Formats: sequence, C-alpha cells, structure tokens
Amino acid sequence: MVQSAAAMELYNGYWANSYLPSAEILWMVVILIVALVALWQARIFVSKF
Repeated sequence: MVQSAAAMELYNGYWANSYLPSAEILWMVVILIVALVALWQARIFVSKF
C-alpha cells in the first residue's frame, strides 16, 4: 500500500510534535524492552521444568 505525500507529512508531523522526546526511535526502544522482558519471562518459565 502506497501512502500519499499528505499522509506521510501528517505522520511525520505527528511524531515531530509528540510529547515524548525522540518519539521517532522511542517505539523501537519499547519493542526491544518488551522483547527482553518476554525472553526473561520465557527463561523463568522453562527453568521450572
């Protein structure tokens, strides 16, 4: 699906004017944190057997 130029401009403007600092990379950091917590929980779950 190809995004229109107007849609991309609105999307970029949303992140540029976000309340969160560095919001353009913050979502990647959040995904990495969630992945690390999931791996930690899986390790604890498997170690119980």
